[in-house]
Amino acid sequence: MRKRLLQGIGLLLAAALIFAATSNTYATKEIDEAKKEKEQLENELKDTETALNSLEALKGDAEAYIKKMDSYMENLSNHIYELEQQAQAKSDLISQKEAEIGDMQNRIDEQYAAMKLRIQYMYENGEVSYLSMFFGAQDMSDFLNKAEYLTEITEYDRDMLDKLQDAKDSLNIAKANLETELAELNGLLKESEDERAAAEQLVAAKEQELAYTNSDIVSKEEAIKRQKEDIEAMESLIKELEEIERKRKEEEERRQKQQQVTYTGGSMMWPLPGRTYLSSYFGNREDPFTGLTSYHSGIDIPAPTGTEIHAACGGEVAWAYYSSTAGNWVGIDHGNGLYTVYMHMSKILVTEGQQVQTGDVIGLVGSTGRSTGPHLHLSVRLNGEYVEPLNYVSPN
Repeated sequence: MRKRLLQGIGLLLAAALIFAATSNTYATKEIDEAKKEKEQLENELKDTETALNSLEALKGDAEAYIKKMDSYMENLSNHIYELEQQAQAKSDLISQKEAEIGDMQNRIDEQYAAMKLRIQYMYENGEVSYLSMFFGAQDMSDFLNKAEYLTEITEYDRDMLDKLQDAKDSLNIAKANLETELAELNGLLKESEDERAAAEQLVAAKEQELAYTNSDIVSKEEAIKRQKEDIEAMESLIKELEEIERKRKEEEERRQKQQQVTYTGGSMMWPLPGRTYLSSYFGNREDPFTGLTSYHSGIDIPAPTGTEIHAACGGEVAWAYYSSTAGNWVGIDHGNGLYTVYMHMSKILVTEGQQVQTGDVIGLVGSTGRSTGPHLHLSVRLNGEYVEPLNYVSPN
């Protein structure tokens, strides 16, 4: 769009500046078209500003979402930390229970070994022991007391073994319960970590979306800046076209009071004697500014800045002033609807309304206006239309 606009402004202005002096219809048409173009640019600017507002709203939503998710993940991380602490405490208790079970098993083993020794001793020495107790007893009551003591020792051993085993069983149950609780905590931990991972993915996606949105916002802001510049350029063009039309009307009134010159035909003088090389010809070409194919209204003759430019034919200077596109430029009316146009001068040496003869120096070569280097752009205009300049001038 911007390339099209720049190309269009250049063509409109160059054409209008040349045509306005002779064509009221053309000048009015170009002013109307420029105003329509400006209105279209203003509508495009409004659309871009609306799109920018939408992007700003999306940016605000994304930032609010990310802030909310950050808070959520912070709480989730605290919860995970608490679960990890609980799991570590359970693991420590399980280790403690395992140590207690080991100690209890050692006591069981020791009690069992002692009991086996006593049983083995009583079995191997049973009769001798009872005979020794009988003959060594003071009386029957003393014998019975000693026999009962042996029985109580055996029952004590069995009772202690049972109690120790019960204690071990209780420890194993407590350990199993702790392991169940630890497994549940680990399950909660995995669920929480999976939830945090999912939340992190959502935030990453939203941050990526936010990055794209910020990039779009920058693009839209740059587009708005360019569109405003284009609108300003179009406003300047409209003012220049209107000024051209004003001058055209003044010129028309002046011409009605003066006798117009008349072109009688014949070849014209080459405006830059000795400079015969042409860098660009009449017709379609690649625009050096936009790279697009565009219409070239004349021929370009390269020459050093300051080279004298001669009037190709006698006539009256129709205009002589600076234009943002044509630079310092001069148009000469030769009569019968024929004009020669000289653009990009470094200096103008004639004034509007001045009569010139063939060969008179009217200006100096330059690179003012929309130019890529010092040269003379020469156009020939006949009855409101561009024509091939080489049909009128020749470098030979």
